[in-house]
Amino acid sequence: MNAKEHIDDKLIRYLLGECDAEESREVERWVAESAKNRRYFEDFRRFHLQVREAVQWEAVRGTYPNFRRRLLQLRGRRKRLRVFAGMAAGLALLVGIGLAVFLKDNGKVPAEAELLAAESIQPGGVRATLHLSNGEQVDLGEEARQLEEQDGTLLAADGNGILNYRSGEEAAADAVYNRLEVPRGGEFRLKLADGTSVWLNAESELRYPAAFVGGERRVVLKGEAYFQVETDSTKPFIVEAEGMETRVYGTEFNVCTQQEGRVQAVLVSGRVGVGYGGEETLLAPSQKAEVTLADGSINVQEVDVLPYVAWKDGIFMFHDESLEAIMEKLGRWYNIDAFFANEEVKGIRLSGMLERHKDVRELFRHFEKISVARFSVQGNTVVVQ
Repeated sequence: MNAKEHIDDKLIRYLLGECDAEESREVERWVAESAKNRRYFEDFRRFHLQVREAVQWEAVRGTYPNFRRRLLQLRGRRKRLRVFAGMAAGLALLVGIGLAVFLKDNGKVPAEAELLAAESIQPGGVRATLHLSNGEQVDLGEEARQLEEQDGTLLAADGNGILNYRSGEEAAADAVYNRLEVPRGGEFRLKLADGTSVWLNAESELRYPAAFVGGERRVVLKGEAYFQVETDSTKPFIVEAEGMETRVYGTEFNVCTQQEGRVQAVLVSGRVGVGYGGEETLLAPSQKAEVTLADGSINVQEVDVLPYVAWKDGIFMFHDESLEAIMEKLGRWYNIDAFFANEEVKGIRLSGMLERHKDVRELFRHFEKISVARFSVQGNTVVVQ
């Protein structure tokens, strides 16, 4: 087995949860070595995300084991990516039509299924408002922009939903702060001055220094964001969210404050400390810490991280979630409001998966196949009964 085959095998075993502690650390060190390694890992993880949920629903039996076998037989990155694209396209077709249809009808689309109406609910897109330290507000979207902060930090919006920060030639003595606000129906990505990448979900905002000064890297979050923190053992990276602090040195994790009265942190890789009210709890990968704001308690549990982080890769993934919670998440991205004509259906627990840039009514049709819930779209309001 050559070096490339060896790392392929390690990555697959890591994603399957088959690595021991030392092997997991080896993979994480390899990913952190270079941007090229990180992009390669993201290819694997994005494909794994799509396949794993489909396999859990038994809609594509055998595909996942075959993926492992076929991948390790391949030689050369180009050929691997062709397989990624072909298999992912097949999965997208299953998801778009509704996996439950295939399960219940042995792969046949029922004759009574109707085509979607011509008018669709438009998904969100790249949009945000940047608040500079001098009070100026800059709308960001699909237009490239070049800006400079008071401390000399250079800002570049690429027009594709990414805002990059680059520190000036001279280190600033005092920090100047920016705030990026993402509205309902929006998303945006930041690359901070230290190299840390942040994905901001709809209806979220992040306050941060244009360049980090002092002995820590501290940001303040409202809403939901995924962090890929650049390693710096001398300066911890701290995410403050509704009084909860997540302290890291180089890792990947998701933080969410969008559930009333609760704050969540889900760790993907590395290690973090989650603190609230003077108490700190250490998390290991695939663990979720949830702070209940009413009493300050911290609950830690093992979770499948995929439903918590799939949004970053452009996918809605719901696994045994209440319909009420699902509609809240969809509402933030599609900028729609849910009206429950039947209060009893709020508690129905459902699973489903949809690409974020597709028509949300594909998911509604899937839910109607597997539950008693019925959906009626009236402008930007969805009536659920």
